[in-house]
Amino acid sequence: MSTWPSNSGPIPPFDQREQAHTRAAIGKLGEVVQKRWTTESVDPFRRVFYPENRPYNSPLRSLLSVAEGPVNPAAAPVKEPANMVAHIKEVAKFFGAHLVGICALEPWMVYSHKGLRIDARKNRFGEPIELHHRFAISLGHEMDYERLRYSPSFIDGAEVGAGYLESAKIATALACYIRELGYPATAHFHVAERVLHVPIAIKAGLGELARNNCLITREFGPRLRLATVTTDLPLMVDAPIAFGVQDFCTLCDKCAKLCPSQSIAKGDKVTERGYSHWLADNDSCITYWNANPDKWNDCARCITVCPWNKPDRWWFRLAVRLAAKGDLWRRLLLWLDNRIFDKKFHLSAGKGWLMYQRRTSAKDYENHQIHPRA
Repeated sequence: MSTWPSNSGPIPPFDQREQAHTRAAIGKLGEVVQKRWTTESVDPFRRVFYPENRPYNSPLRSLLSVAEGPVNPAAAPVKEPANMVAHIKEVAKFFGAHLVGICALEPWMVYSHKGLRIDARKNRFGEPIELHHRFAISLGHEMDYERLRYSPSFIDGAEVGAGYLESAKIATALACYIRELGYPATAHFHVAERVLHVPIAIKAGLGELARNNCLITREFGPRLRLATVTTDLPLMVDAPIAFGVQDFCTLCDKCAKLCPSQSIAKGDKVTERGYSHWLADNDSCITYWNANPDKWNDCARCITVCPWNKPDRWWFRLAVRLAAKGDLWRRLLLWLDNRIFDKKFHLSAGKGWLMYQRRTSAKDYENHQIHPRA
């Protein structure tokens, strides 16, 4: 069982300055995209979940101060790392994690240079990243199935933002707990990340890599947000898992066909950056996110249309087990998904959520700002 899809050699570290969000923000995708990406959103949820304009109105801003911190000098002895693993996983779930896994932290899982927008504001953009912790704890938090079905809209955008906030709260609380045990720990989340969450989650046994470059889990498919805690607390690592996702994605290209920007590969995998995977056009993806800021801030269509994105029901758990048993079962499950769910993967209207509909437009509101009609 491989820890990462078809490694063909050493994997080089990735420069955070080349992340799609950063490329959009610094103008590498053109002035129009840069302006749209850096202009204040018309949606108040967006402004709450991402500390970009008035950071003290964003809870994520407050969590930055506890991503790292002092270590209790009186370290708790760890006689049995296996027992500590069980304890840490229970603590993580107590703080709100739905999935928890542990792996060894490898150098290529750490970004090479700082490249977040907050780094630019604090004059540390481009600084080398030094992170030498031994272990990474991957934390997954489920997102709401119904709200994601409105993608792209302000509704699914709010759900994604809420997922970022919840996963950040879990990671910071767990990192603080480990530091109180007497061991260094750093929380990595949306505005304070120095690691690549998906490779860590795969190596930690949470799921497999899919065609859309998302993590697919048995429990929630791709419908979750990730955060990570890196630490030197003595732990034992989990084994990676395989339950048919890579083989299923070879048969299925639904996310690629239904991607609004056609950014996901329809063909075979390619070897890039030292491993074999389906190559996505991240620049065109983020450009579509910015295509109509009057109606949406991002897009989760590749999550919503994925056959693995289903509510946790007995028939879905059965389908997951069958998908691991062979190609015939995978073809049958894909056929059933095409017959049953093809016209139901998103909500085009309906009751909406709060004051939003999928077609909600800022132009319908006074001053072009989305707000409750009170």
